[in-house]
Amino acid sequence: MYRRELLKAVSGVLGAGVATTAMAPAGAQENANESGGEEGGGEATGNGTGGGNESTGNETGGDGGGATETVNVVDNAFEPEELAIEPGTTVQWAWQGTQAQHNVHPTSQPGEANWEGHMPLESGDFSFQSTFDVEGEYEYQCDPHASLGMVGTVTVSPDAGTTAEGPIQLVPDAAWTLVIATVAGMLATLSLAYAFIRYGGSNPSSSPER
Repeated sequence: MYRRELLKAVSGVLGAGVATTAMAPAGAQENANESGGEEGGGEATGNGTGGGNESTGNETGGDGGGATETVNVVDNAFEPEELAIEPGTTVQWAWQGTQAQHNVHPTSQPGEANWEGHMPLESGDFSFQSTFDVEGEYEYQCDPHASLGMVGTVTVSPDAGTTAEGPIQLVPDAAWTLVIATVAGMLATLSLAYAFIRYGGSNPSSSPER
């Protein structure tokens, strides 16, 4: 009688452990799918200033129908200083209410390009834009503040928009920890049950009556 009850209890523990182990990876994968869907719905927007004067810089060709990136012009710095874009991308330089006067003077560019930047000095809220179609590296500076490190680089490459993708982890570490703990508990329960049945279990019905 005792052995049957013990075996039923062990079976219940094993069944619960198997169910928990099976549910953990499924739930983890569902969460991964949901998070992937949320990440895929983002939108990229620039930080162009509104209300200021806007002029169109010399374009290297194309209709400017690609993406748009923004370089903020602050006192003594271009942010970001280095920008990587795909061909056909429009870059807007936006003055962020600067007190000092700044310009965008090209110092190096591909031979096929004809980027003129924006040579006049500007301050306050101002912006201009250029579309880059010719691949290569474009270097520029602010003439009055180049000695202070106010320089920038635009790199045009088809690989600029690609990102390295690693292997997708379908089951997170927390789920694996739960699986291992469940299996360890099942093995411990089996060991205790075997030891009890083999060495400590006795059937009261087989004992002599007194």
